[in-house]
Amino acid sequence: MDHDTENEGKTDFIDLEKHWSTILEKGIDQLTDDQITGLKFSSLDDGGEFYNTYAKLVGFSIRKDEIKRNKDNIVTSRRWVCAKEGLRIRKNESNVNCMCERPITRSGCKAAFRIRFERKLGEWVVGEFKREHNHDLVPQFETQFLRSHRTIKDSDKAQIIALHNVGVKSNQIMDHMIQQAGGYENIGFTSKDLYNYVAAIRNNNTRDGDAECALGYLQAKVDMDSSFFFKYTIDEESRLANLFWTDSQSRLDYACFGDVVAFDTTYKTNVYKKPLVILVGVNHHRQTIVFGFGLLVDETVETYTWVLQNMLVAMNNKTPISVVTDGDKAMSKAIKTVFPKSRHRLCVWHLERNAFANLHDKVYESFIRCMVRYVTPDEFEDMWKKMVDNHNLHNHEWLHEMYAKKMKWAEAYMRGHFFSGCRSTQRCEAMNAFLNRFLDRKTRLYELFQQVDRALSRIRHNEMGADFSSNYTEPILITGLAEIEKHAATIFTREIFSMVQEELLNEQKFIVLYYKDKEGFRTYTLSQYASPDSRWEVVYCQADQSMKCSCLLFESYGYPCGHLFAIMKVEHLKQIPPTCIMNRWLKTAKSDLPYKLESQMSPDIIRMARFSALSASCSQMCYFGSRTTQGFEELKVEIARLTRRMEELYNSSKEAAEDGIRIASNKANLNVRDPAIVKTKGDHGSTSNSHSHAKVRRCSSCKDVGHTRRTCPSTHLQQGEHVDGDNVPESMEHPAVGSPDLETNYYNFL
Repeated sequence: MDHDTENEGKTDFIDLEKHWSTILEKGIDQLTDDQITGLKFSSLDDGGEFYNTYAKLVGFSIRKDEIKRNKDNIVTSRRWVCAKEGLRIRKNESNVNCMCERPITRSGCKAAFRIRFERKLGEWVVGEFKREHNHDLVPQFETQFLRSHRTIKDSDKAQIIALHNVGVKSNQIMDHMIQQAGGYENIGFTSKDLYNYVAAIRNNNTRDGDAECALGYLQAKVDMDSSFFFKYTIDEESRLANLFWTDSQSRLDYACFGDVVAFDTTYKTNVYKKPLVILVGVNHHRQTIVFGFGLLVDETVETYTWVLQNMLVAMNNKTPISVVTDGDKAMSKAIKTVFPKSRHRLCVWHLERNAFANLHDKVYESFIRCMVRYVTPDEFEDMWKKMVDNHNLHNHEWLHEMYAKKMKWAEAYMRGHFFSGCRSTQRCEAMNAFLNRFLDRKTRLYELFQQVDRALSRIRHNEMGADFSSNYTEPILITGLAEIEKHAATIFTREIFSMVQEELLNEQKFIVLYYKDKEGFRTYTLSQYASPDSRWEVVYCQADQSMKCSCLLFESYGYPCGHLFAIMKVEHLKQIPPTCIMNRWLKTAKSDLPYKLESQMSPDIIRMARFSALSASCSQMCYFGSRTTQGFEELKVEIARLTRRMEELYNSSKEAAEDGIRIASNKANLNVRDPAIVKTKGDHGSTSNSHSHAKVRRCSSCKDVGHTRRTCPSTHLQQGEHVDGDNVPESMEHPAVGSPDLETNYYNFL
């Protein structure tokens, strides 16, 4: 406590002509000792600011020294000294080879400044001033490196946090702020100060442990959005093992487009090397959307089964029609267990790569033809038999293995099963590459969730752009079936309409040879121009206008084929029949589903939005103010006045008091330790020059990564911090691996 606190609420008016800033402006060479000792200050901080400003003009750094208090613990006197005051005690003076000590910065300088509170005057007056130094003074262009003149202002901190939160690297932030300030000498701090501040933010966010803070972040999202879902398991050492999470938007997307799911595992996304599973799908614009994420302790059947089971719970037990993976055996077994009725397809790209590695050129070409040709199952068997006989491959082990899985990759057996155009895990690979812009091998769990939220926001913004394009622009109609084409343009999204339009153009190639009527059904037989041997059959029901083509394009991709359009023309239909329309491709695919998204936002997001809005508003004012001398001077005065006013409002508001406790209030005291570093299938070893061979910094107390001994959660627990014995569940006392009691579930259904 000091006299500033005691006199809170009082306003001191000081004559600007006698204020120390006015005196310093006259020049340091003209400043006498009597002028300095005659100064008066409105507060303790005001006196400290004067001496630090004086020190910068002269060319030295200061630090706090002696402080005196009265019997009521109120500060009555404060002393500052030159940073070179005193002498260092050499600890290793006898060891001439010691290189670990820092350079000597003390020289016994006697320069000092003291102020004391004069109760009668109600002001702080100078009690001591020693001008002389016993060392060289620093030139003005080098004072930027002196410690007391290196301070990151609150406004700069807000800008640093804003840029850091959107993934801008620290060196890029520094370059931006240097350019903004007009040079290194004007910025007020060094690159090291910025790096230390960013590191301090990260350490503060995870001071209770990375896993604890990450789970606390997810729990805070549950508190704001009741539809947010996450579930995790811990191992026998109370370490975070597996984690699955999805938000309300992803659950809504799954309700609309969860008929096809593709998933793959990516690596190098976090400091613990935990594999990240991304479950994706396709929306009505044929864009990739995310259904959920999983952080895994390993890549076994049991772990993949756990992830898929939790996804099923989160999605109200709706199982997908089709699933696409890269052929991993553990994934395949998990899919068979959790989604027994779903059609499983292996990635075409992985199959091509494996075929190239296991087969020579001619056999490879024959295998690819068997895989991609649109033929009947009988024709496929004939093609396969010829390939095996012609190349004498009856004992080829890899081909035998692939033939046993033909139902998962051969187009002859895939035709007629809906996969929304997904023939590979390319969407997963693209999503992995996209997330690599936000994540790297140094990312902590707490940061991972925040960066994933950023990535999802960008994906959903792109979807909104596609919605706008489909709803508020009109495509050009180019075919002869104008009424049908216009109907398609009205109901389908722009991306799907372009594919439908292509089939409308193909309709001109097909020729109706004849038809047969039987029991209300009319069966048309079609051929193709310049291919008289080709045949297709379309069955048309006049009662409900239902249609089905033997090419099965509608069943496979969800939009009508050219054969169906040819029959629509023959039957003089003016619109596409409802039976030839798949709702998932419509503009209204998501509008018919009842849902409610919470509009609540955290205070941190609100403040960040305010900061961004004010920064954007001030940029134009600063531009015009910098163009003229008069504008520059007036703007400086107004900014100083408004800054003082905004600081008063902030200090008197509840938000300032809440800043220090908000982070702690979001912590979930779950006593979960940080994960162990895992060995993954994607980690194929390393060479001596690889990054993966770099040493990982660990806590010297518990040997975990993600924190140091000073911030170790286990140390806090031993000291009795953050522990509430009444709230510790019985299952935590004697945990068992894989026990259901070790799983904590936070979710609410839509």
